[in-house]
Amino acid sequence: MFRQEAIEIIRKAITEEGILASAQQRDNYARVWARDSMMTGYAGILVHDEEILAGLEKSVLTLARHQAENGQIPSNVVNDKASYGTHVGRTDATTWWIVTTCEYLKSKQNDELKKSLKEKIYKALSCLKSWEYNQRGLVYSPLGGNWADEYVTSGYTLYDNVLRYWALKNAAEIYDDETLKILAENTKKLIQENFYKNENGTDSARYHETAYSKVSPKPYFYASLNANGYDGRFDLAGNALALLLDFDLDKEAFSEFLNGVKAEFKHWMLPAFYPVIFPGDDDWRLLENNYSYSFKNEPYHFHNGGSWPIFLGWLCLGLKNKGVKDIPEKILKQYEELMNEKGEHFREYYSTDQLLPLGTEQLCFSASGYLLMTY
Repeated sequence: MFRQEAIEIIRKAITEEGILASAQQRDNYARVWARDSMMTGYAGILVHDEEILAGLEKSVLTLARHQAENGQIPSNVVNDKASYGTHVGRTDATTWWIVTTCEYLKSKQNDELKKSLKEKIYKALSCLKSWEYNQRGLVYSPLGGNWADEYVTSGYTLYDNVLRYWALKNAAEIYDDETLKILAENTKKLIQENFYKNENGTDSARYHETAYSKVSPKPYFYASLNANGYDGRFDLAGNALALLLDFDLDKEAFSEFLNGVKAEFKHWMLPAFYPVIFPGDDDWRLLENNYSYSFKNEPYHFHNGGSWPIFLGWLCLGLKNKGVKDIPEKILKQYEELMNEKGEHFREYYSTDQLLPLGTEQLCFSASGYLLMTY
């Protein structure tokens, strides 16, 4: 229904530097953001749009040109100036760049480009290795260190580690690297053992055996693990990617959980993180000062229970990968109905209490999410 409109919005955001965050080229959205341009480019690969693919290649090269000395990929680039983060660096800028660069190389089979980017990709992988800190296999992200930069998750986050696994897996495949392949397989096992309650696991693989023994089993992967224990909330993005990459979980129990969240909110625009944090909750103090321009994380808004079409798109892809088709159909139907009803297409996110379309307009993130839902 909105497929061509989504493609056109992305095309309008393409510049000589690459794919900008929004077709409305204003404020700090008029930049080549690593995660935005890479996810948008991934959608372009899926729908085989040559114009978007050309924009993706420009994004890949722009970001690679500004790679830091330690291998880190910039969070964003504008006017030939790179930013690696404001309050803290962004772990997922580097992982998304590796993941989608390798996906692009697979789709294009350009040996010259593959050869020219190899050193950059391996340098970025080396940077991720240095972010393990304790050399035990999982990367550690600071508070505010990924897409949910004004939220409360930190430490060994599900989302960042699943992306790191994907980066290793893709690079191993592109460069036929057996060492990277083994590292990817070990990383997947570590994530499975540490983020999903399974009494048949290996004690030695668990980062925090005491915390693991105390945490309650969930029908999904935990959001993060830190020195002070587990964050047992539901991270939709991290779980979506885990499903897409064939991690093991009980899909019936997971589907039942999603249906339960839908019943609670009375719609299929599921929250990015659940449950919602309210004033007076323990985590509220971590939220209230963690912002750059203005506070956006009121309950049911932005990262704090807001619904993001981009990650609903990844969830639909992940569920379909596991053979679950009814929930993706319901999510797509709900999103299309909302865009028709509200007259606001491809806004950044929806509040989950009143389903208000909020944030930036004509966002490539949201247009890409729609394309992922329809794939």
